[in-house]
Amino acid sequence: MPLITFTGLPSSGKTKWAKKLQALLEEKIESSKASKEPGHNYSIIYHSDETLGISHDSYKDSNMEKHARGSQMSAVKRDLSRTNFVILDSMAYIKGFRYQLYCEAKGVATPHCVIHVMSSLDTSIQWNNENNDEKKWDNELIKQLSMRYEEPNNDTRWDSPLFTIMSDYDKETLPIDEIWDCLVLKRPPPPNAATLVKPTSGNDFLQELDKQTLAVIGKIVQHQQLMSIGGEALIDKEKKLFIEMPATSVSIAQLQRIRRSYISLNRMRSVDIDRITPLFVEYVNRSLSNDD
Repeated sequence: MPLITFTGLPSSGKTKWAKKLQALLEEKIESSKASKEPGHNYSIIYHSDETLGISHDSYKDSNMEKHARGSQMSAVKRDLSRTNFVILDSMAYIKGFRYQLYCEAKGVATPHCVIHVMSSLDTSIQWNNENNDEKKWDNELIKQLSMRYEEPNNDTRWDSPLFTIMSDYDKETLPIDEIWDCLVLKRPPPPNAATLVKPTSGNDFLQELDKQTLAVIGKIVQHQQLMSIGGEALIDKEKKLFIEMPATSVSIAQLQRIRRSYISLNRMRSVDIDRITPLFVEYVNRSLSNDD
């Protein structure tokens, strides 16, 4: 019945979390059988690049990648039904592709959710190097895909509800009850909890970290739309916060990569909420300066 789309960089831990979710869903289904509760008659179908015979090299060529996405879409179309959980364990890094998946779920009147498995680029490359030869990616390809990655956004209907997993946080857990509620019981996630993580500094901090860094990126993009290249992007007039823009255009993918890196570095720190934006502005200025 419901569609669950995993998204994230190669070697970020998506398959580990997808398999864990599959096991937890099987437990939920089994426990609901005796009382005939909602979900008791569901089954689970799992798809990944590996099960669909899609090689890593497919992402080096646009035509091959288009064919790979077609294979993923065909598998989802074939298996979506009122009694199946369909788990798609893929990068799904293009928002247009996630929108197509959302439309397929909507077309058969079944709920869906997106699970974003996050890890820093450096961590993904480190884990990739620890893989055996069969599962190892080309590190340069991982870097290219990171630049092309279009992060899911809970404000868009095709990425909502969105659950975020911090893959390299050793105490991270899957919000299985919330996922079950929104997919089986049709209950929306509680307010401000669509992105669920459990860092030591609390959910409020992570929500602010996400919101404030996204706002900074938005102001940079707006500045570039008005000024083309260069100049100072005004972030906060009262606090006199500016981004020194380089003499070349900065892509959204590059800004997203900087933001992901900052979030990964700070999710475990006890930073005062009113210092998130100033510290992020400093981090962006340093990152853009180093990229010159």
